Amino acid sequence: MAEVPEVEIITRDLRQAVVGRRFTGAEILVPSVVRFPEPAALSDALVGRRVVSASRRAKFILMPLDDGTVLALHFMLFGELALRPTGSERPSSTLVVLGLEGEEELQLTDTLGYARIALARGEDLALRLKLDELGPEALDEGFTPDVLAQRLRRRKSPLKTVLLNQRVLAGLGNRDADESLWLAGIDPRRLAASLTPSERVRLTQAIRAVLDEGLRLRGTQRDLFGVQGLAKHRRNVFGRAGAPCPRCATVVAHERVGGRNTYWCPTCQPATAQPEFPAQSSLW
Repeated sequence: MAEVPEVEIITRDLRQAVVGRRFTGAEILVPSVVRFPEPAALSDALVGRRVVSASRRAKFILMPLDDGTVLALHFMLFGELALRPTGSERPSSTLVVLGLEGEEELQLTDTLGYARIALARGEDLALRLKLDELGPEALDEGFTPDVLAQRLRRRKSPLKTVLLNQRVLAGLGNRDADESLWLAGIDPRRLAASLTPSERVRLTQAIRAVLDEGLRLRGTQRDLFGVQGLAKHRRNVFGRAGAPCPRCATVVAHERVGGRNTYWCPTCQPATAQPEFPAQSSLW
């Protein structure tokens, strides 16, 4: 599942292996993957363009080019990007192939076909993708309990729903939200505005810890070079309905909150605010 750790790993890999190189074109195998411009126009526009840098905003990968345009990729749920020699075998889930100088290509794949790609000048791309409307990045040094308090203030929706609102907090996905709430000991169904100051501190620390651990283990998917990340099986509650909580052995609960599958431990994550929560010696 492509969440912030997975997207950040690919972004870092692109800085290492692709920044500074030129595209030789694009082969659009599934035209609906291109949000804008028209598929043929995107392919023509990439020919000879050099990748200036690579960055991430929420779960968008952004690659500014030397003509002022920006190439944007979004993996949605299960998209992946792989750097392979030109002419390599293409998986049946391949959507777009971006040719690179040096006899290599970037293959964008997605078993569900939901991944998307777009190209436009910087300001136009930000406007069309609504990048300026996104909330603060949880991985930024400036993400603090005070920032979280400001983002949650007066929000009367369930906490899980608010955390997944990209205008509130950029890039936190379903899996990492559940894992962060478990680590912090907070019920995902609590109203966002009901958190106490100590709970906001715990949640801020937990979000950062979950994301940092995901980055250290290089995510749950394959990186740009085809190496499988090690975080795939390091989940405590997400997707484990009916299994014992690894902290207290209570059966993990499951419910759809705001339309999203949500998992939590009824004992470790009580429905009402608790003054303290036992410190854990290990994230996992």
